[in-house]
Order: sequence, then C-alpha cells, then structure tokens
Amino acid sequence: MRSGTRSTFASLAVGMALAGCSTGTWQFWKSAAPVATARPVARTAEPAKSEYPAAAIDAEAAVPPSASRFTTLPGLSDIRFRPGQVGIGKADEKVLDTVVRWLKAHPVAVVMLEGHTDDLGTRDANRAAAESRAASIKSYLVANGIEAVRIAIDAVGSERPLCFEKTDPCRARNRRVHVLVRQP
Repeated sequence: MRSGTRSTFASLAVGMALAGCSTGTWQFWKSAAPVATARPVARTAEPAKSEYPAAAIDAEAAVPPSASRFTTLPGLSDIRFRPGQVGIGKADEKVLDTVVRWLKAHPVAVVMLEGHTDDLGTRDANRAAAESRAASIKSYLVANGIEAVRIAIDAVGSERPLCFEKTDPCRARNRRVHVLVRQP
C-alpha cells in the first residue's frame, strides 16, 4: 500500500510541476499576469450617435420623453388608420393642417405624436407599426413647414388602448396617432 501511495503523490507532484512550468514559473500560485475576476458589468443600451440623423438627435434633446407635460389640443381628433395602413389619407390632411396652423401660430411649442395600434400582432410588430404611422405624420408636418426638432414620436403600440373589447369596431378605435402639444 505504501508504494501505491508514493506513486500517487509522485504523480501529483509531477503534474503540479508540469502545470507550473507551463506558465513560466514553478510557483503556479504566483502567476506573473494578473488574473481577471469575473464581475457583472452593468451596461446601458445607448444607441450610437451615427445611427440617427442630426435632426432626430436635436428632436430628442428639444422634446422631453415624458408625455405627462403634454396636453391635447381642444377639438383635435386622433388620426385613424385601417389595419396594415401606415400612411395618411386625404381626410386626415384636414386634421393635420389644423396642427400645422396651430404650430405656426405658436412657434415655441413642440408636438408629441403617440402611435397606437390594436391588440393583434406581436408587441414588436405593433411598436414598429405605431412608429411608422407617427413618422408618416411627422413627414407631413415637416413637409408643411414645421421644423423636425419640434416633433417627437412615441411608439406606444397596443399598450394603452382606448377600448378593451376584442371586436373590430373597438380595434379600429385603437389604431390611431394621438397628437399632444407642449408650450414652454
């Protein structure tokens, strides 16, 4: 039994010596290179500045993301959309022309376009549709003389519906862009 124990210890000693030699020192517990310890790294998702056009960056700076400081213009109705529609129609241009006139009369005011969808589809698809709808309205406003930095978009998707029933008329009420304004 003694010879078996000796051979086991001898094997361990040779293995430890070889492991120590492979790192360049026979004292493997004193490694020359510092060992990195695993620590959780908290990173915030920050989009690269080069991904956005300059106007979008200016709009984010000019318009705070909180919609609580914004109010609805009296008498202004939401812009409604059919399923799958992202562009504005001729009937919506009258409502948007009211927004353009109001913004031109109040040159320091800013507008928030909240895009909403119905409950059909995935969350990501609904947010993308809501953003596309709001972006089409923003394009209309910019084409009619409103500076892009005065317009912000909030893609809400299906998270804040007006109507909770699972019917087509109710879903139609939820597919909308709600226009909010803020005056400093």
